[in-house]
Amino acid sequence: MIRLILVVPFLLVLVAFTASNQDPLDMWLLTYSWKTSAGVLALSVACIAFLLGAFCLWVVELRQRRRARKAEQHVRELEAQLAQAQAALATPMRLEPTLAGTPHIPLPEPENERNPNV
Repeated sequence: MIRLILVVPFLLVLVAFTASNQDPLDMWLLTYSWKTSAGVLALSVACIAFLLGAFCLWVVELRQRRRARKAEQHVRELEAQLAQAQAALATPMRLEPTLAGTPHIPLPEPENERNPNV
């Protein structure tokens, strides 16, 4: 919205300048010369500046999109690690009574390494 507030008055002034400056002038750049009005020259410069700014913005946006894709991939990896950690914590544990009568919670053991003598 702020961009429109800034751009619309600028464009109105530019169009008014172009409409009021229709007299052809001699223009030159190094050895090349031509006749054009100051208004058409101002519109041409504004158009070239707009296209250059759009290109620069596009390049920056591509860089930001690349960073966003990497961040999303990192989030997916972290979510997978979190799911694995939650699955590991959700494994059933045996409660063994201790000498004091309070239950003792051991660390979960893999199924194939449990001691059958306990």
